[in-house]
Amino acid sequence: MARFRHGSPSAVQAVIFLGLFLLASGCSLKAPDPRNLDMLPDTVSSTLHRQTEYPPVSRWWEQFSSHELDQLITLALTHNFSIRQARARLEQAAALTAAQKAGILPLVTMEGRYTRTRTDQDNDSLNAFSIGPAAAYEVDLWGRINAEITAAQLETQASGFDLETAAMTVAAEVSRTWVDLITTREQLSRVRKQLDLNTTVLNLLELRFENSMSSALDILQQREVVARTQAKIPPLENQIQQLNAALHLLLGQPPKAGPKITGDLPDILPPLPQKGLPANLLALRPDVRAAGSRLLAADWNETAARADRLPDLVLTGNFLLQDSVLDGLLENWILTLGSRLVGTVFDGGQQKALSQQAAAVVKERLATYEKMVHTAIVEVQTSLAAEKHQTDHIALLAAQLQAARQALNEARRRYINGLALFISFLTEQLNVQELEIRLLEQKALLVKNRIALYRALGGDWQSIVFPAQKEAS
Repeated sequence: MARFRHGSPSAVQAVIFLGLFLLASGCSLKAPDPRNLDMLPDTVSSTLHRQTEYPPVSRWWEQFSSHELDQLITLALTHNFSIRQARARLEQAAALTAAQKAGILPLVTMEGRYTRTRTDQDNDSLNAFSIGPAAAYEVDLWGRINAEITAAQLETQASGFDLETAAMTVAAEVSRTWVDLITTREQLSRVRKQLDLNTTVLNLLELRFENSMSSALDILQQREVVARTQAKIPPLENQIQQLNAALHLLLGQPPKAGPKITGDLPDILPPLPQKGLPANLLALRPDVRAAGSRLLAADWNETAARADRLPDLVLTGNFLLQDSVLDGLLENWILTLGSRLVGTVFDGGQQKALSQQAAAVVKERLATYEKMVHTAIVEVQTSLAAEKHQTDHIALLAAQLQAARQALNEARRRYINGLALFISFLTEQLNVQELEIRLLEQKALLVKNRIALYRALGGDWQSIVFPAQKEAS
């Protein structure tokens, strides 16, 4: 530590000290670069190139040509609670990163002191006033501070991807709930029409019974069908109410204040996206990118943990105006420049354990990243296969329904002409009604499979969540 008073030959020493300061600042060792995520593990990269991938579609919900669905997702992306929470977490991470960056700059404080000293011998008092700035700067010799800043920046980047993931998930959830709500509403409408039809058949049977053209068993069986149809209505009404509540929760609005669903499902789905490069899936899925950013952040944290085991070099400086009276403060000053090199000699293995913990975090996040990549591939494969099989299933189900309606017409004709029992007509009637509901459910499932495919492909969510940044770029 060097101390220089006013009038002493301190200028040369101060220049020398400043030169050492700048030299030490410029000699910061660069931390090793973390892993490159383009170089995936062999099991991942080989799996990728064996798959047939599709490039993601931005604003995929617009493919359904439903103004109602567009409005719902716009509301959800603005007011959804999960998205608002993710946005707040992003702001927290950005603030922590800004605080971390301050570590690379000197810390400057302003100090003011007053002391009063009294001796026992002559009973005199001595006053001392001092005021002046003080500075401290930690030289990043081993790259620890730079590694911590880089890790914080990557964590902030991951939080941004989390926000995009939340938006991607909410859009899919709103779309699926919208499909379920329309489907359940249509099911309720079909059941009520079936109830009207079954009631009409019951009235005709009662009329035929009065004319001795039908039996009491026929009437009892049809009454059972009417009661069974009536029993389907309350659960469907309850399901509609629950779906409405779930949808408005996704919209971040109370049920009474939110929009009412009046639209219909698309009759024909838009064509599948064109084939693209395998890298598209990894490049644009925000959850995969978030896992990759956190893996890189863990790498830099491990670097920081290793550097933390090395000695720290801290430069300090004080410039004090000091005197026994306030009037003389400007006449006397003291400049103090110093440095200290601090290293741990023995800590019971604490720093080594922390470094090992950081290395274990890297392994954990690498496994998480690989799992995320495999999950993305499986989701795309599953959605593509489901759409193909579901399309075939719907075609066969529609053919079955057509055959069942023909059988119902024939059973009705034979019963009216007295050529068959009522049970044959009743069986075909129930079969047709069940097939109508099943076909409606399977068509809705086909739409939901397409929604799952769009979600699995990711998309350009940055332009949706951060439109201002997209325009600026």
